[in-house]
Amino acid sequence: MRKLLLPALTAATLVGSLVVPGSSAAPAAEPGVIKSAAVRSTTLGEDINYNVYLPAGYDESTRRYPVLYLLHGRGDSMSAWTQVKSRLDELIGSGAIPPAIAIMPDAPWSSRASWYVDSAYTGTDPGRPVETAFVKDLVPQIDATYRTIADRTGRAIAGYSMGGAGALRYTLAHPDVFGAGIVLSPAVYFPLPPSDSSTRDFGAFGKGKDPFVEATYLKLNWPVALKSFAASGLQSHLYIAVGDDEYKNPKPIDATHDLDFEAHVVYNQAARVPNLTSEFRVVDGGHDWDVWGPTFAEGAKYVFQYLGKPPATPMQADITGTPGDDRAGGIATDASGNVYQALAGTDVTLNKYTADGSLAWTRSIASGGTDRAYGVQVDADGHVVVTGYTNGDLDGAHAGNSTDDAFVAQYDADGNRRWLTQFGVPGVADRSYSLAVDGTDVYVGGYTKGALGGANQGDKDVFVARFDADGKQVWLRQNGTAGEDKGMAIAVSGGSVYLGGMTSSAGGIDGLLARYSTAGDPVWTKQVGTAESDEVWGLAADPAGGVYLTGYTAGDFARTLIGDKDIVVARADADGVLTWRDQFGTSGNDKGAAIAVDAGGSVYVGGFTDGALETPLGKFDGVLAKYSPDHTRTWTRQFGTPDDDAADAYAEANLYLTTTTDGAQLSGLTGTDVFRTSFTADGTNRHP
Repeated sequence: MRKLLLPALTAATLVGSLVVPGSSAAPAAEPGVIKSAAVRSTTLGEDINYNVYLPAGYDESTRRYPVLYLLHGRGDSMSAWTQVKSRLDELIGSGAIPPAIAIMPDAPWSSRASWYVDSAYTGTDPGRPVETAFVKDLVPQIDATYRTIADRTGRAIAGYSMGGAGALRYTLAHPDVFGAGIVLSPAVYFPLPPSDSSTRDFGAFGKGKDPFVEATYLKLNWPVALKSFAASGLQSHLYIAVGDDEYKNPKPIDATHDLDFEAHVVYNQAARVPNLTSEFRVVDGGHDWDVWGPTFAEGAKYVFQYLGKPPATPMQADITGTPGDDRAGGIATDASGNVYQALAGTDVTLNKYTADGSLAWTRSIASGGTDRAYGVQVDADGHVVVTGYTNGDLDGAHAGNSTDDAFVAQYDADGNRRWLTQFGVPGVADRSYSLAVDGTDVYVGGYTKGALGGANQGDKDVFVARFDADGKQVWLRQNGTAGEDKGMAIAVSGGSVYLGGMTSSAGGIDGLLARYSTAGDPVWTKQVGTAESDEVWGLAADPAGGVYLTGYTAGDFARTLIGDKDIVVARADADGVLTWRDQFGTSGNDKGAAIAVDAGGSVYVGGFTDGALETPLGKFDGVLAKYSPDHTRTWTRQFGTPDDDAADAYAEANLYLTTTTDGAQLSGLTGTDVFRTSFTADGTNRHP
C-alpha cells in the first residue's frame, strides 16, 4: 500500500479551537440481563454464588468483553449491586463505556464482614481465605465460563464501604489480575481503626481466637499493598469517591478516621506512586446509594478508558532535532511525494525529504534572534512557503528589531530562497500562526498588538493578509474586540478565505470563525462556543465548499462533555452555519490541533490527549482520527512514546498534518525534538 499524503494542511500551535452550542440525541439504551450462577471454590470447599450482568447482544455476539467485579458492603449480599443495572444499560447504550460483563459475587463469610481478605480467625464464625478464593478460583472460572478479555487489561474491580476496601486492596495487591479499581466510600483506616469500628469485631483481621490483631491489620492494610504495587512495575488506575456527609466519628480524637478524611489520605498517597493514575471525588451525600450510584457511573467511565484497549505500540517515526528545544513548524507534500518539514528551535530549519524518506536538503531561516515557524505549504508552481514570526531581522530591512514580526518566505524545489517578507508594527508583537495557498497566492493569519491594518481594538487583534507570487502584500485586514483575539488557522475554499481562532471579548473564551473574499472584503465573523472555553485550532477547505474545523471545547459542543476538554470537529457552510459537528475525548485533556481533507472527501484530525482513547504510551500522546465522507468516524489512533508527544511543556498544540492519496502524515513534538510519521488510509502507522 502506498504511503498517503494529502493536500497540505497546517494547524496553528497553542491557541485555537472551536466550539458551538448543541447536542446530539443519545442512543437508546438496550437492556442487558442479570442471571444468578455459582462457581466451585476448591480453596473454600464450597460454592461462590454470584449475579452476572450480560450486556445487550451478548448471546448473539462472538466478541470478548471486559469484566467489572462488584464487591458489596458489610452485611449486604450479591443482590445489592443489581440496582446498577439501569446505569450499566445507559452507560453502554450511550457509548460512555464499551459493552461489558459485570460479576457481583456474594460474600457471606464472617457474618458478612470478611473484608475480602484471608482470615486466620478460628473463633465462633471462623474466618475464610476469601482473597485467595476470589483470585485463584472465582476469576479463572468466570473467564472459562464467559467470553471475557481474560487478562488484567480487561478486568476492573469496584466496591462500596467494606467492598470499597476490598476493591482498593485487590487493585493494589493483585495488579496482575485487575487493571483498575473503583473505590467508593472505602471502609479503610490508617494506621489502625477506631476502637468502635466493626473491623475489630468479626475476625477478618483476627488470628486464633482473637478477632482483631493489630499486626494482622497492618499487614493487610492499604499502605503495604501500595508498596507492593509500586514494586510490581505494572500500571493501574484508581477512581476514589466519597460523600461529604459520611458517618462522623463522635470522638474528636477519631476525626481523622471519618471516611471522607481517610479516602482523601488514600488518594494523596496513591497520587504519588509511579504508574498509578488516580482520580478523587467528594460529592454531596452520605454512606448510601445516593453517593455510590452516580459515582459508580463516573468511575466506570474513568476505568473503561483503560480496559480492553489494544496493546500500546510505540509509533514508527523519524526524530529530528538539535541539542536545544525544538518544535514542529509545519509539514507539506508536493505532487511528486516530496515532503517539506519545518522545525523551530532558536532558528527555523526547513528540510526537504524525497518520496523514499531521504533528506534532500536543509535550509536555515535565522536572524540572530528567536525565529519560529507555524506553517508550511506548497503552491501550484511547486514552491515551498513558510510562515511564522521573528524578533530579529530576517529580511535585512529591520535592523534593531527586538519585538515579534510576522514573516512569509518562499523557496523553490531546489531550496533556493525566492523571497522573504517581514512585516509588523515596531515595538509590539505581531505573529503569523497560519498559512494557506491558493494557486500561487499566499494567505496568512495571526494576531497583532498594534495598528497593523487599522486601529487596534484591544489587547490583541486578528489579522489576515494576502501575498502574491512575488511576496508582495496585496492586502491586510485587522479586526478585533476589546478583549484578546487570535487568528490561529486559515483556509481558502470556494473562492473565500476563512480564518479560525479565539476571542475573549465576552469575558470567557469562544471560538472565532470569519470569512473574507479573496479581494479582502469582510463577509462575516462568527463567535461560536459553549458556556465554557472553546477555541479553533485548525481549518481545512471542504472540496464541496465551506470549511472543516477542529479544536477543543470545555463544554457540550456536540454532546455532553466527557472530560476536562474534548476534541471538536465540525463543518461550516459558506454562511458560517455548522452543518455537522462531533465531539470526542477522554476524562482528561484532549485537543484537536490539525485537520485535512483528501480528494475523496475523507477528513483527518490530528491532536493530542493525556487520556486513553486507545492504550496510553506516555503522559501526552498524539491522536489521529479519520472520518469517512459521510462523517462517520472510522478509526482513531493514539500514538507516541513513553514521553510527551504532540504537546509542549504547557500542553499546547504544536502538531501539523498533511494528507496524500492514501493516508496521512504528521509532524509534532516528541519531548524536545520533532517527529515525522505517517499513517495509511486504514490507520496503520508506518515509518515515513
